[in-house]
Formats: sequence, structure tokens, C-alpha cells
Amino acid sequence: MFERYTEEARRAIFFARAESLFRKAPAISVRDLLLGLTRERKSRANYISELRSHDAEFRAAFGVAPLPQRLDSSLIRPRPQLPLEDDAKKALWYAAQEAHLDQEFWIDTDHLLRGLLRFPNDATAALSKAGLELESLQAASIQNRKVLPSKPPQRGLGLRMFVKRYRWHLLLFDVLLAIFLYLKSQG
Repeated sequence: MFERYTEEARRAIFFARAESLFRKAPAISVRDLLLGLTRERKSRANYISELRSHDAEFRAAFGVAPLPQRLDSSLIRPRPQLPLEDDAKKALWYAAQEAHLDQEFWIDTDHLLRGLLRFPNDATAALSKAGLELESLQAASIQNRKVLPSKPPQRGLGLRMFVKRYRWHLLLFDVLLAIFLYLKSQG
């Protein structure tokens, strides 16, 4: 599901999952996504809006205790997948739409932030309560994306990039396979 996400966006979602597990919540919410974005230090979203400096305000707005600095192994070890709440699904869908509007294949943390900003939810209420203007956040994110387009993630190329890069190899493989199958059927 997260093949198109950059490493920073994947880590933000990992931290959102950890937030949800820490609170023993039944699903990942938009609150968890926003708090996950605050934990990812080197993200584009944090660069644009300095979300990390507002972490305490967001937690106070949500009534959520701080996540420990070192994550407990019970939060990290593999567990059954936590579902996403409907608003979180909507935010991720909007994040993909934001990447599409930017003509980007990869979904980054600023796309996640803009996905949260696209509709009224708990995260937008907390951002407003912290004194951040939602429209200016969105405009700053779009401007930053124009100035600094994203680079593909370091890990893995994704299926589209793989096919684009190795299309001649795949074509040669198809031809050789067809010849092999033809010769095998003949004799």
C-alpha cells in the first residue's frame, strides 16, 4: 500500500502507528498522522511548517500523552495491521491527489500535510488552535514543492521506475522466452 511513499512519509506513518498503539487505539486517526509528522525531523512538512515545535500544543489539544523518546519493543515488533479510520483514509487519499497535482509520483510528507488540510478534521482544528494558518501552510507547501522538486526514495524504485529503467531487458527476456517455448513445442 505504501510503495509510492518516500522514506520520510513512511517513517511518519510508522510513528502514527506507534502513537495509535501507545494509546491502545483501535485504528490510526488523523491525530496520529499529524503527531507522526511532528516526529519525523528531516521531513519536508517539518521544514515548511516547523510542526515539531508545536508537538506539545497538538498533544494538549488532543489530550494525548507524549510518546517516549525511545520506542518500546512492544510498539515496534510486528503486529496485525492497524486499520485506518475513515478520516485517515481520506487524508491519505487526498495526499495522493496532492502528489498528482504536483505531477509527482512519490508521496512525501508535505503531501500528507496537505492531505490533512483538505477537509475539516481534528488535525486541522489542532493546527488552527496552535496558531498556524491553514491556507498559508498549504501555499508554503506548494511553493516549496515548485522550488525543490522531490527526488525518488533511496530504497527501491517502484514498479513503474523498474519497468522504465529495464524495459529493453524485459523485452529481450520476453523474446528469448518465446523462442524457448517455441523450440520446446517443436521437439
